[in-house]
Formats: sequence, structure tokens, C-alpha cells
Amino acid sequence: MSLELKPGPTSLDRLETAIGRMQQKHGFTRVDTATPAFPAGLTALLLTEDPQRNLEVLDACVILPEALKGLGEQVARWVAGPDFAPALMQQYAVPRAPAVVFLRDGQYVGVLSGIRDWSEYQAEVGRLLSGPAQPKPIGIPVRAATPSGACA
Repeated sequence: MSLELKPGPTSLDRLETAIGRMQQKHGFTRVDTATPAFPAGLTALLLTEDPQRNLEVLDACVILPEALKGLGEQVARWVAGPDFAPALMQQYAVPRAPAVVFLRDGQYVGVLSGIRDWSEYQAEVGRLLSGPAQPKPIGIPVRAATPSGACA
């Protein structure tokens, strides 16, 4: 008898599963272009990255749908995987994932970064969704340093 050992799912496999569940069970739309056209009204956009770098990403995939559940269809739900999230993080000046960017009619309202206590998370979601549009933050391009220490 031979025992075949197979590798388990990678962190990116687990993220893909979580995003798929968000789409199927909670009505999220996946960002599939570098310049998504967000719908009119309120939008909550989850920005992700490889969970191996930050395990909170998988937590956010569970918590955000629950935090938005009571809002019904008044909020469009979007999620950006690690393929498109970095460009959106730069566009909205988000320092790290997971983060939820809130938009109203495509205009920036605010951002909720990281994972917080449940009651604080719900209160912040409510505050951002009811607040006015804000000036869009200025994304600062990040450049790699060369071996000599100078920026490339």
C-alpha cells in the first residue's frame, strides 16, 4: 500500500475560495479590470492581498459580508483580489490590506483599514456609508530602492 501525500491548499487558494463564497453567497462582484466602473449609489470595495503576508485578509472576507448584511441592496459589494488590489490601493492611498474603500456614486467616501472589534467595525461602516464624499486621497507611487540605496 502506497500513501500519496498531496500538498494542501495554498494561501492564495484559500483566498480564491473565500472570494468565490463572497460572490456566490453574498452578491459581491469581483474586480476584473484595472479601471473598474463602480455603480451609482453606495459601494463597499474590499481590497485583499496574499493571506500569507497578512492573515486578516481571510477574516475580512468573512466579516465584511456580515457587517453589510443589514444594509440589503443599498450597498454594491465589490472585492479586488491580489491581481487588481495593489493598483486600487495606490489609487486610494491605502497603506495595507485588508481595507474596505467606500464610494458614493464613484466618489471616495473613506476607508476602513484592518480588522477591528465587531461593534467598532459596524459603527465605522455605518459612519462611512452615511457620510459625505471626501476629496480623493493622493496615491503616492512606491518605488523600489536600488542596491546602493537610491530610488530607482
